[in-house]
Amino acid sequence: MSRVKIVTDSSSGVPQEVIEKNGIEIVPIQVQFGTDSYKEGRDLTIDEFYRRLDEPVLPTTSQPAPGDFVQMYKGLVGECDEIISVHLTSKGSGTCQAARLASQMIEGARITIVDTQTASLGTGLIAMAAAEAALGGGGHEEVMRVIRRAMDTTSVFVALPTLKYLRRSGRVPQVQAWVASLLSINPILGVRDGMVEAVERVRTFRGAVRRTVELAARACGGRASRIVIMHTNALDDARALLEDARQMIQFDEVHFAEMGGSMAVHGGAGMLGIAVTQA
Repeated sequence: MSRVKIVTDSSSGVPQEVIEKNGIEIVPIQVQFGTDSYKEGRDLTIDEFYRRLDEPVLPTTSQPAPGDFVQMYKGLVGECDEIISVHLTSKGSGTCQAARLASQMIEGARITIVDTQTASLGTGLIAMAAAEAALGGGGHEEVMRVIRRAMDTTSVFVALPTLKYLRRSGRVPQVQAWVASLLSINPILGVRDGMVEAVERVRTFRGAVRRTVELAARACGGRASRIVIMHTNALDDARALLEDARQMIQFDEVHFAEMGGSMAVHGGAGMLGIAVTQA
């Protein structure tokens, strides 16, 4: 029986090969098209998501229900001594709260909820580091030490090719979105103090993509143990982004990750970004 099991949610974007290799358990985010509700990665394929993205009814996302976490945690009791559940910032989602509520209903295993204070592959990199430590036999203190280091050294930056979806979702004021679109300004999203926000605005999308690499390189001092090249339905462009990253960042390991519907609902197809960690 393993000592520690790592759980995260689908918004973390952990690549499937890493999930399978390290035994990470995924609780799906909810994606809704009107009255139709789907569990990301379970009953909504990424192709179907993009087919429906431009329907008149804008899709929305929500955190998993506490019952989804209860089901996950109950299934792991008996397989491990402890569950460490790693999730996106509580300042932008109720996922951590849902996980905490569920953890109080479970007996038979210690459950620790981690608010990573970041999002998307920022959270994903933290979960990946935790899972490797757990798979290597690390107990609670060792895994939590790795998580704390990962939280201190992980950064994520994403370039948006359009503000269309942010404008539709109301995440930015209508006038601000209209002016930005008129001036062809492309925002770069990052995380500050647990809040996802525009950290810079660049005149062209290609310039914004290049700037994500510069920001990531500065954040990690040009040296990372692992990087993830992120995209929404743009793998070829993500491969090109990796070549840019090689010029500025030395790293030991690299992965490509499709950010999925829980991110694409806010930025559409074509988003590109990079997450780096020294953990």
